[in-house]
Amino acid sequence: MPTCPGAVLDQLRAGHQRFLDGHSLHPHSDRLRMLEVEAGQSPVAAVLGCADSRVPVELLFDTGFGDLFVVRNAGTMSTVAAIASLEYAVSHLEVPVIVVLGHAACGAVAAAFDRELSLTPSLAQVVGQLRMELFSLGGEDNLEEACRHHTLNAARNLVDSSVMLTDRLRSGRLQVEAAYYNLHTTSIEWMGAVMAMPQG
Repeated sequence: MPTCPGAVLDQLRAGHQRFLDGHSLHPHSDRLRMLEVEAGQSPVAAVLGCADSRVPVELLFDTGFGDLFVVRNAGTMSTVAAIASLEYAVSHLEVPVIVVLGHAACGAVAAAFDRELSLTPSLAQVVGQLRMELFSLGGEDNLEEACRHHTLNAARNLVDSSVMLTDRLRSGRLQVEAAYYNLHTTSIEWMGAVMAMPQG
C-alpha cells in the first residue's frame, strides 16, 4: 500500500481510468474483506465529497471496503464536522492524501442561485453560506463556473481552517488535491494541489 502522496494519487487515477475504460476490478468488495478490516481501518486516502447519489466515490476510484475514508455532505462543504473527520483521518489513520471532489450540476450550488426556493432552516444555512461564497467569488451567473469555483474554494477552506492539516502540508506528509466530476462524461478532472499559505 503506497504512503507517498504522489503514489497514492497515481493509484486513485489508475482506479478511475479502469472505471472509465469499463475494466473496474471491484477490489475489496466481498464479505472476506469486511472481516479483514473489522479490527481496524487503514484507508489509502480520504475524500471530501458531495452527498449527491450520482457521485459514488468508491466506484469512481474502483476501490472497496476500507480503502477510502469518505466524508460527504450537501455541496461538498468544509464544515466543522467535515474538517474534524478529515483531521482524524490524517492524524490517527495517517492518510497522506485528501481529495476534495466537487461535481457538475451540484444541487446545493444550484439552490444558491434560486432566492425564491423554500428551504428548511438547516438547508437554508448551508445554501446561505454557498450564496455568500458565490457572491464573493463573482460566480453567480453560471452554474458550471460556480460549481468549479466552489470545489476549489472548498479545498482552500479546508486547508486554511486547520492548523494540523496546514502543518502536514508544509512537512510534505499530506497533499490536498481538488478534483471535479463531470456527470455527463463520468470523468474526473484533476484541478491541482492546494498549497499551505506562507508562514508569517
